[in-house]
Amino acid sequence: MFHIGFIKTVLSIMRYVHFICSKILADEVSLGFTQEDNNKFKQALKIRNPKNRLRRIYDACKSTKFCGGGDDPCIQEQQDTDEPVKKRGCCGSMQPNIIVDGMKMVVEFKAPKENDDKEKSSEPVERKQILSAERVLEVLKRIGDEDCLLLGLNPKFARPDWMILQVLPIPPPPVRPSVMMGTSSRSEDDLTHQLAMITRHNKNLRRQERNGTPAHIITEFAQLLQFHIAT
Repeated sequence: MFHIGFIKTVLSIMRYVHFICSKILADEVSLGFTQEDNNKFKQALKIRNPKNRLRRIYDACKSTKFCGGGDDPCIQEQQDTDEPVKKRGCCGSMQPNIIVDGMKMVVEFKAPKENDDKEKSSEPVERKQILSAERVLEVLKRIGDEDCLLLGLNPKFARPDWMILQVLPIPPPPVRPSVMMGTSSRSEDDLTHQLAMITRHNKNLRRQERNGTPAHIITEFAQLLQFHIAT
């Protein structure tokens, strides 16, 4: 599940790295970039403050549509030189648009325009889908330690995939003490009620998955659990 306190940071990182190969979209010598963009990336690497460096790296790669830079995924293969090109393992595939909608992350893929003889369509086809926390976790786990350092994160202490909740820490009773109501009745803290609600919905979600419930219904149960965790 998404941690509501980290979701904006996760969104930023998802926009800086490629959706398929998890490599940073910018590079010092990416052939798909203009010389100006390459220079922006080189200048960003010189900044010591991690937050400032992260912002400058975003400036260098925010207009990238394909892994490897620019608009053409095959640009790396079209060079007429025998000189080996320094690449960071780019896959050449399209980078989708990723946004946060409330407590959901939405990914939007744009299909390239068709230019065949029949001229089927002149407009790009947009495909939107909810991006699950599991899918985001896969992307973040593939980010290498070298790229983490470029993004201003120390992989020993702050891996980007740690910002996705895989376990939920439960505070001890002194943090959420019971309150005596009169002489005999006892009332539980609001946090205790919310934690009980999370546990109940988590068990319900697991039950639905075991029973083979359709994916769109599973998504609704997951969003309900996400709501209670955020609350």
